[in-house]
Amino acid sequence: MEEQAYTIADAIARGDRIWAYCIESSCRHMAVLDLLTLRDRLGPDQGALRADLAPKLRCAKCGSRRVGIIITPGTKEYGGNPYEGG
Repeated sequence: MEEQAYTIADAIARGDRIWAYCIESSCRHMAVLDLLTLRDRLGPDQGALRADLAPKLRCAKCGSRRVGIIITPGTKEYGGNPYEGG
């Protein structure tokens, strides 16, 4: 069975948040990615897992390309879906 891709559109629909963090020990900056902006820039079908996104990211603080990601679900425990109306 073929594995389903996890895309930016999927993350938005599920209300997931994707955090990017700098791996540089002198920086360690962390921020939530703006998925709507990423969708507009990269397209809704852009993969949203580390192997897909990390090469396209750069730390906003120090400029390093050594970036990791953390995905948190859009559940009530994590604040719900930030992309739903309201």
